[in-house]
Amino acid sequence: MKLKINKGFENKFYTGLIGFLIACCFVFFTSKLWMYDDNSVNQTPFYKEIPGLDQTKLVLKKWEYNPEKQLMEVLLETKHTGTDNVNPTFSFTAKEQKTLVEYPVKVVYQNENNVVVQIKDVPKKYRVVGVFVKEIRDEKVLESEVKNKMLGVTGSVDQNGEEVKIELPKPKEKVIVGDYRKVKTNNILGIKGELDYQKEQIEIEIGQVVKKIHLLEKEQIPLQDDIVLSIQAEIKTLEKEMNYKTEAGKLEVGRQIANKKTAILNEKEQQENYQKIANELRDKRKMLLKKLDDIHSSALEKGDMETGKEGTGEVGSDDREEQENED
Repeated sequence: MKLKINKGFENKFYTGLIGFLIACCFVFFTSKLWMYDDNSVNQTPFYKEIPGLDQTKLVLKKWEYNPEKQLMEVLLETKHTGTDNVNPTFSFTAKEQKTLVEYPVKVVYQNENNVVVQIKDVPKKYRVVGVFVKEIRDEKVLESEVKNKMLGVTGSVDQNGEEVKIELPKPKEKVIVGDYRKVKTNNILGIKGELDYQKEQIEIEIGQVVKKIHLLEKEQIPLQDDIVLSIQAEIKTLEKEMNYKTEAGKLEVGRQIANKKTAILNEKEQQENYQKIANELRDKRKMLLKKLDDIHSSALEKGDMETGKEGTGEVGSDDREEQENED
């Protein structure tokens, strides 16, 4: 009887132990899915110039991800800051940071200053994705630059009178990284038309302009008022002290008061500059809104033209419904 009890207890003990070990393994291997990720955030800053290329400063404006479509979209501003008369072009590749798995990349929209890149097949469990931006300078511009350097340093031929072989520099490359904790989830992200991308970029720019106006008028300009009030209070304190100073002391206090009055003038001048910038930003916002209206009107006209083709059988009813929904 005692043996049976011991065996029963032993079976329960081992069953419990196995269950405990399974639970520990489950917690260990799934902890990253539900526990706080204490790894440092590895994200390229938004709306900040990114150096590293020869002729271009990059600015990351947007990074979004659609988990259902496993699709990413990155919006970059390309500021030409170099001396090349011919603007460079760009090529893009994308990789997962740890696994180095390469994802398909496609440029879906590009104008003079912006480029929209979409990255496909990005799994939901991604952590950090790197977009490699390669700056491809015009070959003739590079050749001219190299030859000019050769003429200035070594000449264009060697001692045997033979032409020196020209080696063009390799394209510079910059990596832009997106951390899953900073990449915005967008469940309706997809491929849009050219006009939609134009409108989106203008709306983003308008949003930034509005933020700058708010910063200037609600924070910077009032801050200058507070600084002026503080300086004026200091001047009053110094003026009271004048009654208890020697002649030499009065001269020193007078100098301090004069400096503070100059500081007030400088603060007010800075305040006027801030207001001038805010007014210019308001004008810029008006022009951007006008541009947005023009693009919208152009889209409506295009929609009317496509609808007109329906009578000739060139556009089907499904296409017309999609166009009406877009408009």
